[in-house]
Amino acid sequence: MNIKDTVAIVTGASSGIGAATAEDLARRGATVVAAARREDKLAEVVERCAAHAPQSRARMVDVADRNACEELVRDTIDELGRVDIVVNNAGVSLRRHAGEASVDEIERVMQINFYGAVAIAMAALPSMLERRCGSIVNVTSVAGYIPNPRESAYGASKAALSMWSHGLAVDLVDSGVHVGVLSPGPIDTEIWDKDEEEAAYDGKLYPPELVAEGIARMIENETVHATVPRQYGLVGALYPLVGGLLRKGLVAHQRRAENAGRSRKRPSKR
Repeated sequence: MNIKDTVAIVTGASSGIGAATAEDLARRGATVVAAARREDKLAEVVERCAAHAPQSRARMVDVADRNACEELVRDTIDELGRVDIVVNNAGVSLRRHAGEASVDEIERVMQINFYGAVAIAMAALPSMLERRCGSIVNVTSVAGYIPNPRESAYGASKAALSMWSHGLAVDLVDSGVHVGVLSPGPIDTEIWDKDEEEAAYDGKLYPPELVAEGIARMIENETVHATVPRQYGLVGALYPLVGGLLRKGLVAHQRRAENAGRSRKRPSKR
């Protein structure tokens, strides 16, 4: 799909990957409907988008609310005539030992990370199928393929979104509607700072613009699956073969971090 002159909905657009994606699509000529909960940060993103695509706009949306998701799509079609691209990026984490997390907390993660994306995609799908044109990109995570310590709920939500998206892609073959799964590795976003417990990972963080570029390529080339950075795709592919060794390594790393009492501070995110 050629991104120029399209209408794109991007969720979780107030910062990080969502903000970078909204701005990147606008630079490529898309009118962007940037959706998120934080009005002030969203306004800044849309201002930058409007410099390239003047009709771009902000929408305050909580993707945990199915009605709000459906209303977002409906209003976009009413106001701009159609939805050509959906980038489901909104997500939350829950960094907590699986035995200490509550069902309510796990349910909230699934509601936002999985069901919110499903609701928006399914709301946009009928008009895309009618026009035989559209692209739905669901942003998952390598955590959906490789279990990380204290992130079982987050990983499960991303794994569910990945498998559902691949199933959707199979069902929509020859429909004119593209479905892609973009799985980021460790990206420099606010998600690292939003939990009380520290992440087990303490390596390099990659810029969100790298993911935005990957999303644009996925839309333009109608790719079904990609990992950014690419090398993290190999780790996910190997996990079923050497999962036991990887699990032991992850647990050992987490315990060393806890015993050392390290306090890793992440840089401020935009």
